[in-house]
Parts: sequence; C-alpha cells; structure tokens
Amino acid sequence: MWRENVKTIRNELIDSFHEAREDELNEKPASGGWSIAQVVLHLAGAETRFMELALRSATETMEKGEKVDLTVFDDPGHKMIAPIDPPDEHRTFDELIESLHASRQLTERLESSYTSEELEQKTMDHHRFGIMPIEQVFELLGRHEKRHIRQTHRIKEQITRP
Repeated sequence: MWRENVKTIRNELIDSFHEAREDELNEKPASGGWSIAQVVLHLAGAETRFMELALRSATETMEKGEKVDLTVFDDPGHKMIAPIDPPDEHRTFDELIESLHASRQLTERLESSYTSEELEQKTMDHHRFGIMPIEQVFELLGRHEKRHIRQTHRIKEQITRP
C-alpha cells in the first residue's frame, strides 16, 4: 500500500507549491520557520538518508523486526526537530524539482530491487524510531511528506496574508 501511496503523495507535494512564485518559495513566514523551498529540500534530503540507510541495511541484515508506530507524523501539534536544517539559499522551482527527482531515484531503486516480502524480513536502524522492517521505510517516507505538505499550506497562508 505505502509503495503506491508515496507516488501519489509526491504528486500532492509538488501540487502544494507548483503555482507559487519564486519569491514565495523562498520567503520565510514572519513568525519564523522554514520557507517552502527549505521544506522541499528537507524532504529530498530526508528521502535520500532514509533510502540510503534502507538500501545499505537490505544487504547487511536478515533479521525480522516489529513494525514501529509512525503516527507521530500525523499529529501537527507534535513538534519534531529535524536532525539537519536545510540550506537557506535561494532556490528556483526547477532546482527544487531536481532535488526531489534525485532523491526519488533511490526510492525507485529500493522498490525495484526488493519485494515487499523480502523487505519485511530485513531491518534497518532509524535514528528516531529504532529497529524497523525495511519495508516500513515507504510508510515513513509517505507520512513524513504528508506532514510537510500540511506545513507548506500553512506557510503559503502566512506569507500571502496582507
């Protein structure tokens, strides 16, 4: 299910900012926080880290792990601190799309290299959630992007208020 969902969610992400002007993509809300461009770069970087860990772990482990609870991503009131802040440099729409495309290639590589059944039998050690089945990385990716799609909508509202 999540393997297919991440494709739909990625389209929702792009839809959430595709009509924004370049200055809007790079504007931070007056209340502080990231710009839309920084959110997108954060997502591309996180996807790269998730998938590099999953791909590396898939070749190293053969143990079965229990699914972890990832519903924390569904609660916008639960503040989560990113381990790495995204760059604060001006970005164009095309640069953001290229970042998302590059990170997605790793996801596609994992998806095409292993079946769901194979990845259910292998684990990875995520810095926040601990030992989890590698197959669950697709859920992690999807829930993470959904959380930040909501954030891009909030940012757009904040920067377009008169």
